[in-house]
Amino acid sequence: MMGTDVATFATDEHDPATAVTRLAAMGFEFGPPRTVIRSLLETFDGRLYNAGLRLEVRECDGLQLILTGEGSARAQLIVSSIPRFPGDLPPGPFRARLVAVADVRALLPVLRVTATRVAGVRQNRAGKTVTTVTLYEHVCVDDHEVAPWTIEVDELAGYAKDASKARDALAQIGLSRLDGDTLTVVAAAAGVNLAGVTGPSGVPLDPIMPAIAGFRAVLAELGEGIVANWQGSIEQLDPEFLHDLRVAVRRTRSVLAEGKKVLPPAILARAVERFGWLGSVTGPARDLDVHLINWTTDTDPLAGDVVAALEPVHLLLKQRSEAAHTALTRILQSAEATELMTTAAAWWREPALDDRGGVDAERPLGKIVTKRIARAHANLINGGRLIKPDSPPDQVHDLRKDAKRLRYLLESFAGLLHETPRKAFVRRLKAFQDNLGEHHDAAIHVAELRAVSHELHLGHASSETMVAIGQLIRQLDQHRIATRLEFAEHFAAYDTKATQRDLDAALARATR
Repeated sequence: MMGTDVATFATDEHDPATAVTRLAAMGFEFGPPRTVIRSLLETFDGRLYNAGLRLEVRECDGLQLILTGEGSARAQLIVSSIPRFPGDLPPGPFRARLVAVADVRALLPVLRVTATRVAGVRQNRAGKTVTTVTLYEHVCVDDHEVAPWTIEVDELAGYAKDASKARDALAQIGLSRLDGDTLTVVAAAAGVNLAGVTGPSGVPLDPIMPAIAGFRAVLAELGEGIVANWQGSIEQLDPEFLHDLRVAVRRTRSVLAEGKKVLPPAILARAVERFGWLGSVTGPARDLDVHLINWTTDTDPLAGDVVAALEPVHLLLKQRSEAAHTALTRILQSAEATELMTTAAAWWREPALDDRGGVDAERPLGKIVTKRIARAHANLINGGRLIKPDSPPDQVHDLRKDAKRLRYLLESFAGLLHETPRKAFVRRLKAFQDNLGEHHDAAIHVAELRAVSHELHLGHASSETMVAIGQLIRQLDQHRIATRLEFAEHFAAYDTKATQRDLDAALARATR
């Protein structure tokens, strides 16, 4: 993302001498050429770009981070090393601004540009700089030249006319104005998508297409989502890779469950078993990720000495997380896992001639999906109305799974539905899900802490640590109880005529 005060020009000609001469005649003074390296840091899903921000690293006499964005002031920070996460930066507005957008996602180098830079400055009679230009020559990405040269005109506050004269002069000698600054232009030329990987975009679906074609298209896209997050999960670049992989797996399992009468029975049975396995082996590492992500929030209400006494617990959770991720990496790199994804791609993209679908395979997709979503919603409503204050935890957990299954169907088959009412319905559903999710996470964390407490007790942990664990467990259990007591309020807000109207409106397009 670039500000509106930079205009970039270039031409097919390989010699920028004409442009430099014309600007020099206007009073610009140029400095010596210098080699510069400029890199862009971005999250895998393009959170900075989509928030209108850009984080650049400049390697020239040290490392400098530059954060820019439309409508906000440019910020600069000198660093000793390139940060992996926003939280690695020193406290202050720069870090806070990045953390607010990137959250737990890693800052990945998505573009590294090397060029020869020549800066030009024009001053007025009072010696005040009124316009700057920057010439970049031999602009390379990964040692491949992607642009012979570009020249940027930087409009300084209060001197718009001066910048306009420089832009007009460059245009008059035949230079073309480009869409974006040099980094933006180079990113496009190098095929770098600054918007990142944002998950399923929604495959084109038609209500009257055969159901089996629609189900296969959705499953193929979900498979691509799993693969997109596979290597990042192995390398543990950040916890969201595994989270997004698991979401794609769970969506796949939900679509498979609703495709019992649509997909080929032999393939369906195998896919249900295999993706069930993939879902189970990715669970332990993700549960520990969530625990560690929430650690600061969970311990903030406790006194400082209590938090300090909990450090052995924090360390043991990290060790457990590392062990869980190591085990998961071995699985994801195994022939068994590779075979699953290779075979699944063939199931959905290249079905064999003898893969006969189920009894509903040729029925209109819209009718099948509408029926499945309506039934999933009805099951959720009926199940929620059965929940009482004394209902067992398993019943609440099953309801949470029903809510997730409904949401996955709505997201996976979004291409069939009216967008506005669908989003309104999902907002209502998500608010209800958040309550169920907080209850579930608190219960999981309490169980994990009790296991850790037993292990530390056997290892003769200090009495201060054991007492602190008890305090943290009580606090989390109180939160679990509180969310359980709030269930009725959240469910009542979901179980309304307005919710049903939104769902009916969303499904109307699929039943035309």
